[in-house]
Amino acid sequence: MLEGWIADTELDAHFSIIEPFQDHLGWTTKHAHIALFESCAAAESASIPPATIIVLAVKPQMMDAAIGHFAPMIDGDTAFLSIAAGITTAWLASRLDALTGGTAPILRAMPNTPAAIGHGITVLYSGKAADTKRDLAAQLLAAVGQVVMIDDESLMDAVTAVSGSGPAYVFLLAEVMTKAAIEAGLPADLAAELAEATVAGAGALIAASDDDPSILRANVTSKGGTTAAALDVLMADDGMAPLLARAIAAAKARSIALGS
Repeated sequence: MLEGWIADTELDAHFSIIEPFQDHLGWTTKHAHIALFESCAAAESASIPPATIIVLAVKPQMMDAAIGHFAPMIDGDTAFLSIAAGITTAWLASRLDALTGGTAPILRAMPNTPAAIGHGITVLYSGKAADTKRDLAAQLLAAVGQVVMIDDESLMDAVTAVSGSGPAYVFLLAEVMTKAAIEAGLPADLAAELAEATVAGAGALIAASDDDPSILRANVTSKGGTTAAALDVLMADDGMAPLLARAIAAAKARSIALGS
């Protein structure tokens, strides 16, 4: 996400990054508008100005510990943007009210890992945030891909299960296709190349086409052909559809559990 923000020439901002584990952030030192700190205390010692928006990019299990140290970094205009699975704006407000007096805008987003190459999709819930904060959050998120706004926060657990966790399902598809191709007799390197390019190409075709995926599937399926034989297995009563439905339901349930 930070790489996308830096690349956004319309985003006039300075970034203070608080990260205890910094081995992967050496590249940030060449950017004068990025300050890197190992802790909130280190940031406080450096007398950084109050933040316009604080992005809470930690695991849900770490959120409670993380948000107790922000007092020196905020003022009456600071907003908070959470990208942690399961954590509701009400939960955050209950922890932040002591620091903010209960007035801070709290926004919640769920991006996904294709954001690393600018092809992410992020769902943003802005609650009662002012338009200026909503627009800033949307600009930050749009720098790494498509942004979808929702008004109903209760949708976020399902969002997490579909688009937040979804790239892993696609990676697994490429993984199991590779293994199946090897079992079908292909050399391992060719199997991987074909499986990965096919998954990536099919995704690009979905994005480029106005047709529904079901139409694209039908277009490539000849009656009695090889694709039809494979789809008879994948679309059986115990095939891909019920399996993926159970997987998404499990991810949604886990998101709800993390939030509680």
